[in-house]
Formats: sequence, structure tokens, C-alpha cells
Amino acid sequence: MKRLFGTSGIRMKNLSPKIAYKVGLAISKKYKSAVVGRDTRTTGKLIETALIAGILNGGGEITTINIVPTPVLGFNARNYDVGVMITASHNPPDYNGIKLFNKNGLAFNRKEEEEIEEIIFKNKFTEVEWHNVGEIWEDSRAVKNYMDHILKNVEITDKFNVVVDCANASACLVSPYLFTDLGCHVISINSHMDGRFIGRLPEPNEKNLKKTMEMIKGLNTCGDNYIGIAHDGDADRMVAIDEKGRLADFDKLLAVFSKYIVEKTGCKKIVTTVDASMVIDEYLKELDVEVIRTKVGDVAVAEGMIKNSAIFGGEPSGTWIHADVHLTPDGILSGLRVLEMLEFYGKRLCDILDEIPSYINLREKIPCIDEHKDKVMKYIIENGEKVFKTPPETVDGARFNLEEGWILIRPSGTEPYIRIRVEAKNNYQAKAILENGIKLVKEALNYVN
Repeated sequence: MKRLFGTSGIRMKNLSPKIAYKVGLAISKKYKSAVVGRDTRTTGKLIETALIAGILNGGGEITTINIVPTPVLGFNARNYDVGVMITASHNPPDYNGIKLFNKNGLAFNRKEEEEIEEIIFKNKFTEVEWHNVGEIWEDSRAVKNYMDHILKNVEITDKFNVVVDCANASACLVSPYLFTDLGCHVISINSHMDGRFIGRLPEPNEKNLKKTMEMIKGLNTCGDNYIGIAHDGDADRMVAIDEKGRLADFDKLLAVFSKYIVEKTGCKKIVTTVDASMVIDEYLKELDVEVIRTKVGDVAVAEGMIKNSAIFGGEPSGTWIHADVHLTPDGILSGLRVLEMLEFYGKRLCDILDEIPSYINLREKIPCIDEHKDKVMKYIIENGEKVFKTPPETVDGARFNLEEGWILIRPSGTEPYIRIRVEAKNNYQAKAILENGIKLVKEALNYVN
């Protein structure tokens, strides 16, 4: 069957409102009530209108909460049968997307997405008569309800200096205000909503955050100890910028925050993904922590947390989930809890991060059409042990854990590639492992072809 959903919902360049209408009809086939939010993209209202038309024409009931961050939508989904967020997250402004959430704020898993896809591709729609068309309401308190809940679950007494970069996106409505309400001195930038993302592109990476990093470095020449919190297009992610104006290494930040959670709560289970650094295992080793690895994606992390009764889990991309508050990835809450961590340790972020060793990371992607991906991965799993002298972990693709590092080979969920990631303690080891991985993938491709 065709696939409409990717790794994180539906995301497309120039997403058609026709698709949104069909998704709405499919939703109404399975769910009676839905809450709908959107990010700031210029096509957001168009896609929202089409989706709402589909749900109403299928007899479903709609509550709109307008422009909100994804964590606000996920939090409010608890009052409805399903939550729908119209967003393409960190993608450029010409993209848009649709992501679905359960009543518990958990994004749809693959099985639930397939049920929606089956309705769409097999035209199992039901368009009701005029007198059965659904009703629509607007909830103006959705943001406040979320903010009140966060304020009850975050405790910060120190007066931190924070630069909040909202990417001209939906975080503008929430993030600077929550940091201020919790006693921080806040400088907010890119904090006027604009679906063109004119301040910076929504992917919170080093290239796009260069000016923000320079700003923080300049502010701290006076010894003010500003840190930065930057969001993506829908604020389900957070990246931090330390007092030296450096983008915090994603894996290091995940490791230090995991240690904080263990030491504060006593919960010795941390959930992360197969592509997260070995620094997490090594940094937590002395605390006897069980690091549980899942498939890539926030849904897999959340399900792993539920299964293992863990209260924190995250991806190295800055997508973190705090189960004691809710199960939706929340970049705003994550930023606030980084401040909680700094207060707990009484140290600057830059000093904490500098305590962690740095390893070499290399990445490669090799073209592979979607039809060949399963056969290529089967070959790699069956023959990889001969190359790497150890059997693979097959949670998501094939990960080979070696004495000098590790290699992960997995098919892309969104592009026609096989992706390779290598981590090792020095450049020589990393290059050698990567070369062996590339050779193995090319052998697999030749075998399949």
C-alpha cells in the first residue's frame, strides 16, 4: 500500500489541500471529536480549512485552537478523541504537514497511521447529508490551560538570563512568557509570528542560529551569563546555546540532562534512540542506569517510556519527552527544565558540557530506491557480523557495537537512501568503520540488483 505518513506525520513541499480534505474525512470515519491547531506557515490556514471541511463533511465535531505550538495541541488533545497539528516542524516555509495525536498526547504510531491511510487510498469515506454535517467551536483558553499546567510542574528560584529564539513561529505565543513568568530576565528574538520565517529558518542548527550565538557571546562579554533556548517551527524541539555562545552538542546535552533526572528522581531508566551517542551510556555508567534504545522517532521513544515506566526520554535532535507532565515532545518545557538542571548543579551550562568527552561522528547516505530497502537491510543484517565481528542490534536498521565505537545502518524513512552513522573515539577509527559500512551497503545493493 502507498505511504502518506513518514517518520513524523505527513510532510510535503506544497502540501495539497485536497490531501488535507481526505485526511479530515478519514479522521471523521474513526473519531467523533477533534481539536485542531496550526503553526505560523503561510499555508496553514489553507490546510486547516481543508482538513476541517473534511472532518465536518464526515459528520465529525471540531474545536479549533488556532496558532499554537505542538506541545499545546498535544496537551489539549486529552479532552478530545484525536488531536490534529498542522505543521511541517523544522522544514522550510514551502512545506506543510499534518500530525495526529491520541487523547494521551502521544503521536500516532505506524499502525494508527496505516488505518488512516487505508481509508484514504481505498476511498472508504462517508460524506454525510447536509443535516448531519458536524459542528465547529473555538477554544480561546487552550494556551492558558497549557501554561498553567507547565507553571505547576516547573520550579526555578534562580534569576536566569535567557535569550529565547522563537524562529518567527508558534513558540512566540508561549515560550518568552513562560520563561518570564518563572522569574527569568528574557530577551526574545525572532518573536513576531511570520510564516516566511524571515528572521531565520526553522531548523535550529548551527548555520541558522549563527546570529543568535554571536548575540549571546556578545552579551556575555560583560559577564551576564546569558544562555540561549531556540525552538523549531512548532516548538516540539529545543536546542541550547551555552554561555560561550556555542550550540550545545545534542548528545552531550541529552546525557547531562539524563543524569540530572536520575539524580533528582531516582528513576534509573532513560529512553533514547539507536542513533544516540555512546557518551550517554558512559556518562551514566557509574549511576547504574539502564539506557533503553528504540527506533528513531518521538513516537517510539514515548512508547518505550510507557513500556519501561521511564519518566524521561529523548532524541539527540532535542526532541525530549517529560512523562511526569505529558507525553507530547515539548521544547518549551525542555528549555525550562534545562534551567532547573543548572540550578540543581549550581554550575554554568558551558562548564557542565565541557566535563563530557567529545567523540568523532561521521555520516554518509547511499542512494537506494524504496523498493530495495528491505532486501538491502536483510543482506546487511545477515552478513554484517562477518565484517564487524559482532552481531547487530536490529531495533531500527542494524547497529553494530564495537570496542572502538559503533555504526548504525538504516533506511531513511523519508528519502531514497540508506543512511550510515558512525561514532568512534578518534578520527582514524571512525573513518575505518565508515569505510567498512559503505563497502557493506554497496555489496548489498549489488546483490539486490
